Amino acid sequence: MDKKTFKTSKNRALGSSKAQNFAVGDIVTWKTWSYNMDNEVFESKEGLLIEIIEENRLENIVLIGKIMVFGASEYDFIPIISLKKSTKQDYL
Repeated sequence: MDKKTFKTSKNRALGSSKAQNFAVGDIVTWKTWSYNMDNEVFESKEGLLIEIIEENRLENIVLIGKIMVFGASEYDFIPIISLKKSTKQDYL
């Protein structure tokens, strides 16, 4: 694939096509390295999508999700291409 094909108005940033599936306020999941290496290599995390941010990384635009992680007091910044919508329906 050449650069002309990738840089169209539809794909102007890494994660553009996947970002269309998300809206602010969606509950999202992603995989991350586990802190406890005895059990699993990866663990799933969940949070609330607060904002979609455009960042320049190595001369390319990358879409990053600002996530309020459930059970944490700080925001996490995850590339949109790593996020999935949560399939859980009832959190109460």
